[in-house]
Amino acid sequence: MRQKRFLLALLVFAFLAACLWLGGERALPLAARLPELPYALNGLWRDETAQLHEVADLMLKIYETLARMRYIDPSAIERGPHNVTELLPLYETLGLDSSVIYLYSILPYINPIVAGRRDFFHGGQFADFRDPEQVEQGRDPFYANPEDNDGDFDAENGPYMRPWMTPLSQLGNHESVILYDARKHRVWIIDQESWASTDLALEGVEDGKPRSHNENSFEHIPSRPAGAVLRDINNWYLSLQEVPGGGEQSDASWGNWPLNLTALYRAHGWPDDFDGDAFGVSQARAYAAWNAKIDSEEPLRKVESLARWEKALDDQRVKQLGASATANTPDEKWAANFELWKIDRKMALNQRALEEARQEVDRRCPGGACQKKEDLPLWELKALRPELQSKQSELAYLQDSDDGPDLFKPGLRQAEMEAIAYQKALEAATADAERLCPGRSLQLAPGSGRQQVDRIVSLQGELDAFREWAVQLPSEAQKTREMVDSDIHQFEESLRFEQSRRQKESNTAA
Repeated sequence: MRQKRFLLALLVFAFLAACLWLGGERALPLAARLPELPYALNGLWRDETAQLHEVADLMLKIYETLARMRYIDPSAIERGPHNVTELLPLYETLGLDSSVIYLYSILPYINPIVAGRRDFFHGGQFADFRDPEQVEQGRDPFYANPEDNDGDFDAENGPYMRPWMTPLSQLGNHESVILYDARKHRVWIIDQESWASTDLALEGVEDGKPRSHNENSFEHIPSRPAGAVLRDINNWYLSLQEVPGGGEQSDASWGNWPLNLTALYRAHGWPDDFDGDAFGVSQARAYAAWNAKIDSEEPLRKVESLARWEKALDDQRVKQLGASATANTPDEKWAANFELWKIDRKMALNQRALEEARQEVDRRCPGGACQKKEDLPLWELKALRPELQSKQSELAYLQDSDDGPDLFKPGLRQAEMEAIAYQKALEAATADAERLCPGRSLQLAPGSGRQQVDRIVSLQGELDAFREWAVQLPSEAQKTREMVDSDIHQFEESLRFEQSRRQKESNTAA
């Protein structure tokens, strides 16, 4: 008993000494959590602990840079150390090495609700190993579904994440994951589909020869020392070789291709003299301008869509002619002729719509240009109004929720900042429109009310045509009668819905 107490005291002393050697303010709180002590000490030497802290510190630096870039709210960063006691049974079940468990307790994490973002680096997403699901997925970050094979990492479809390995990001939509090997203190950045490195510093470096029969193994893919990779990621953001967002969970406001975020950051003094508030306003205006461009090109897209539909209907008609030729019974012939009549009617309606759409293109997009340069301020203003309304509605929802308005409520601060940015963007765009386009407005397509009336007229026309066609059906065409009645019923339902919606909107307007 005395010997056990002596050994425990020795372990505690060694751990406290290590904390002090590291400058230990960050690590010292771990000493108070005795259930975690074995994982903080067992098999971890001083240099290993220092390496793990280097990873945690550099990940924190990256997150702080993203906060400076206005991509995430600073309050979304949840710094270590964390109490992971409740997760220890899961960590043990998965066979995690003590180095990985210790790393999970000191890594910083991003609260996605507070941040309002999930996308991280190269299409990946922020990881949080306090979440049991993410811990388990961390054993298969590429969703390869390996077979256990009794833990044989050389088996053909065996496991590939060794106990001392962990991802530092989650997989997004088939893009890259950051992987860390705690024993070698090395990092890979690997794309799921190409199964190759996307580390910018390793461009042109060829893969090594696979060392395993395991097709899931990535250890032959080039990697670099962990500190070098993580410092570079931070520096790539600082130098704008990389910009935030761009993943599956990011809308176009965080897409470098549509908005040229690189230019926006530079225009607002990144990184040394950055005006984040002004950047947010410019970003909102750039996003609105991009949306306006997409909106203005709707006539072109409509022509393309109707032209594709015309070809599809041609193909359907050829196929239906064949079906009509092989019909045997009178009912089958009536049914085949009904389908052919419907296709011919669709073709006629589509041809008419295509002609009208082409006329609209000639009116709104002469020469393929759908925006006149002098109208750009008006287009931006048109796009900003609904965006601001959406931001304000989101903010009001958060403020009026059951918990009551609280600046620290998840997501509220981010929503407030975005609403303010869009309000200022609208004010600036309004001033530009009044200055550059005095007394002018955009001449666009009919509004939603007119479109709804056209829809009602179209549905009524279809309903009348189908009823008229049904009159000629003989009594023996029972199957065809059921087909026609089903279509008529669908038109009646659609017509009632549109008329009801029209009536509600009229009452609201009144």
